[in-house]
Amino acid sequence: MPHVSRLNVKKLTFSAVLIISWTLGLTTSSAQAVPPLPKGEMTLRELADARGLLIGGAVAAGVLDPDEPDLANGVAREYNVIVTENAMKWVPLNNASGQFNFTLAEFMMNFAAKNKQKMRGHTLVWHEQLPRYMGAITDRAEMMAELKDHVQTVVKQFKGRIPIWDVVNEAVSDLPGSPMRETVFTKVIGPEFIEMAFRWAHEADPDAKLFYNDYNTDGINGKSDAVYELVKGLLAKGVPIHGVGFQAHVDINFSVEGSRMRENLERFKKLGLDVQLTEVDVIFRGDAPKAEKLERQAKVYADLMTACLAVKCSAFVMWGFTDLYSWRSTAYPLLFDDDYKPKPAYFALRDVLIKTPK
Repeated sequence: MPHVSRLNVKKLTFSAVLIISWTLGLTTSSAQAVPPLPKGEMTLRELADARGLLIGGAVAAGVLDPDEPDLANGVAREYNVIVTENAMKWVPLNNASGQFNFTLAEFMMNFAAKNKQKMRGHTLVWHEQLPRYMGAITDRAEMMAELKDHVQTVVKQFKGRIPIWDVVNEAVSDLPGSPMRETVFTKVIGPEFIEMAFRWAHEADPDAKLFYNDYNTDGINGKSDAVYELVKGLLAKGVPIHGVGFQAHVDINFSVEGSRMRENLERFKKLGLDVQLTEVDVIFRGDAPKAEKLERQAKVYADLMTACLAVKCSAFVMWGFTDLYSWRSTAYPLLFDDDYKPKPAYFALRDVLIKTPK
């Protein structure tokens, strides 16, 4: 067995910990317990529950380990919704055609059920983390059959248990003009794969809310314009799409006002769609002292939540819980530090939830 120290495991991302811990039988290292709030102070979860808002984050099965109960306790205390960081993507579920394995996904479902949390399903169709067999398909009918089988098998597995799905993720390119991203799906099926995926997901669970999800679309820009036209076109065709997720992977220099984020969210709302912030993290950038970076990070988090509440978005979901396991860990993007201590951003979010009228 290769040697992997507990210290090194501690510094790995959620994805790496997931792979190593389940294949080598290792556990993650212990960190300090999430400190209790002062008596009488409400958690993020309690404040969000009081206004009907989903608040939560992405978590990987590999770090919800019996040897690290503090992470699980913190996630349960502060979040009323969770997202599987990887366990519901194509490769973990269906790495060989038609051979589904729901072990890790069901582990996460059981965690959510135990803690009375909702689950966001992420994600049914994405150009990343696809198994090799998908890249070898060149026949359109075969590709459509594989796509339909995957979407409907997964949605049916969790029918009635997952109320929200990211059906298609990141289908719009970052290239000038923001065309459709070139993927195995566009090459073999064409852009119609998006419409197909939404219709098949709806057939599998008519009660689930179906979302398109993307990044760099938080403010008004060429890419968000392209997403706007995409979803407007889907609605015109009667495609069952219910919302748009805005990932909000930003940094401490991001300006909610300067990006016209609220205006952007409002135009999607006017289409009759729900909007959610789905993968929020705010990384450090620049050479300012750490204390200043923490203050600026807190302001961006507060501004993001203010914009979310202003347009009555239904969810504010972060991509993780603690900096320790973030995919951007070296840039300190989340509400809790490596020792699970709340950062100024945590208290900034609490203040917005407390002070903003319902």
